[in-house]
Amino acid sequence: MNKLTLAYSAAGVTAASGAGVGGYMYATREVNSKEPKKQLISEFLVSAGKTVLSTEEGGTNKDAGEWTKRQTAYGSAAQEDLITDLDNSNPETTIAKSSTVDLVKMRKWCKKNLSAEFSSTEDALYKKVLKWCTKEAQ
Repeated sequence: MNKLTLAYSAAGVTAASGAGVGGYMYATREVNSKEPKKQLISEFLVSAGKTVLSTEEGGTNKDAGEWTKRQTAYGSAAQEDLITDLDNSNPETTIAKSSTVDLVKMRKWCKKNLSAEFSSTEDALYKKVLKWCTKEAQ
């Protein structure tokens, strides 16, 4: 083997290994999607230092006092803070504003929406769950 052949061989091996490394990096790169990452509302709230209110029905609910506060507050809630009535066939129907709102319906709504996904703290659903279904962690 002469020096020229050896030089060409070395250059070929270097190019092939560079292409291999580049191909590997391209194939295993993290896909940067334009869609924001979604997360469960309940998981995010807990990581943000909030306590999710118990949605247990019947018997004694450990957060009964907190639910009573939410019930009273619902009577003076802004229109955009009203929650949907899951028992109504029309998914756009909200639970009527009342300081005696049915807590069973409110807890049912919270239970369903705490397991929903969201992508931004600006999402309307996230804001409602934060308002009606949580308290500060202790």
